Amino acid sequence: MVAEVLSGMVQGVHGEIITVQADVSDGLPVFGLTGHLSSEVKEAKERVRTALKNTGCHLPPRRVSVNLAPADVRKSGTCYDMAIAVGIMTAMGLIPQSAVKGIVFLGELALDGMLSPVTGVLAILRTAQEAGYHTCVVPPANVQEASLLPEMRVLGFANLKEVTAFLRGTAEDEYSERKIVTCVKDVGKTIRAAGRPDGGAGYPDLSEVKGQRMAKRALEIAVAGYHNLFLDGPPGAGKSMLASCTPGIMPGMTREEMIDATMVYSVKGLLREGFSLVENRPFRAPSSSVTMAGMFGGGKNPSPGEVTLAHHGVLFLDEFPEFKRELIEMFRVVLEDHQVRQIRNGKTVTFPADFIFIAAANPCPCGYFPDRRYCHCSPREIFHYQNRLSGPILDRLDLFVRCDKMSYETMTEEKEGETSAMVRERVREVWGLQKERFKSGGSNFNGRMTPKEVKKYCVLDENSRKLMKEVFDRLRLTGRSYNRILKVGRTIADMEGSARIREEHLREALMFRRTAPFGQDPDTP
Repeated sequence: MVAEVLSGMVQGVHGEIITVQADVSDGLPVFGLTGHLSSEVKEAKERVRTALKNTGCHLPPRRVSVNLAPADVRKSGTCYDMAIAVGIMTAMGLIPQSAVKGIVFLGELALDGMLSPVTGVLAILRTAQEAGYHTCVVPPANVQEASLLPEMRVLGFANLKEVTAFLRGTAEDEYSERKIVTCVKDVGKTIRAAGRPDGGAGYPDLSEVKGQRMAKRALEIAVAGYHNLFLDGPPGAGKSMLASCTPGIMPGMTREEMIDATMVYSVKGLLREGFSLVENRPFRAPSSSVTMAGMFGGGKNPSPGEVTLAHHGVLFLDEFPEFKRELIEMFRVVLEDHQVRQIRNGKTVTFPADFIFIAAANPCPCGYFPDRRYCHCSPREIFHYQNRLSGPILDRLDLFVRCDKMSYETMTEEKEGETSAMVRERVREVWGLQKERFKSGGSNFNGRMTPKEVKKYCVLDENSRKLMKEVFDRLRLTGRSYNRILKVGRTIADMEGSARIREEHLREALMFRRTAPFGQDPDTP
């Protein structure tokens, strides 16, 4: 008899159902494992064989064949161990086939039969639920994560012996009630984004940033409309601190956004034990030494990169020109599509990457240009440094603002600025307007509008059209930068409570627009 048991795997950040087929038949006493397997899956033979022996189930001297279907999908990870063990026992007749029907088994086996947690459980079970499966068996450490799905019956067992007892129906009533954990939906227990274990309270408050009035205004506009922001200025001006304040002025995530973020962090293995839900907006700030795979995801078994870990949150790249040129240019696609597509083993893997992008840079290698009291960089050095960022990249950014060096008076000022909570409430109102605007589908924010939506929602009056006509050629606007100015203007109008985009809204949007390269070639007359 061929026994079939359900398990699963992760492709990118999405799950896929895997069917474990097991057969025990006459023949040479070998244990065969097939199905386009990685090395860690092939090693499951020894883990399962030893775990079964230490659980009290000795494999007979017969041919044991196990296949993981579909065979054309490469399997990786250790989440199939429990399913393989249950499949073999079912094929041996120790567990009824009816007892395992419709149940998804996920878990790694230790040699003594104990169940160890695995990554990507939420992604796999989300796919399983969509396919009509509503019961799963997982290790105790994965129960909280699995229980986030509203209609999933979650069974948590400590070891293979407990799983076997339950499936055979030999567990005592008291044992069943006490040991089986079923769907405890405690969303109050949370996992915070990496590096911020205390969640939103760990982010700096906007009131702590001294001065930089224009930069704060640009930051609020960027968050209100989900626009990309570029901060330029000398070291110590407050660029990094402004960026780190950004999650604090963003309204809290919806439950669906929490599930999305949790799924990504689960696949990456960043969920801390005891927590199950990412409830704070992620803030990712990778260094300039990050690799292409580290930033955009990939590898032999593709896993999410920094752009995906920042999904529904903020990605901050400090010293942006210091990043590798090919890495910077990759953002051309990411900032347009808001996702990363990769082809591995003939399969297309998609990683979500919808975030507020903030980049920061110094004006020159030493950072102090144009203050010649401190800056001794040559014109050519300044030119080459500033032009590490290509025109197409700058064209994809919405707001440019300079953070000037602060004076002593500003630094010692006693007056407190606006708090993050105050700004967040204004942003929440603007997000509400956009939600109503786009309720019929399509985009979610002004910064994500398509050209068709720009034409529909960014109607200009006569004065506004005259203004844009005057600046189009003078500022060397492209079609993309023209639309981005309109999008920012739409957001500013929403912040002012205006149903239409007026001339003053466009003038402010233009004020935050950089339309030319940073520097000019000193050899050019």
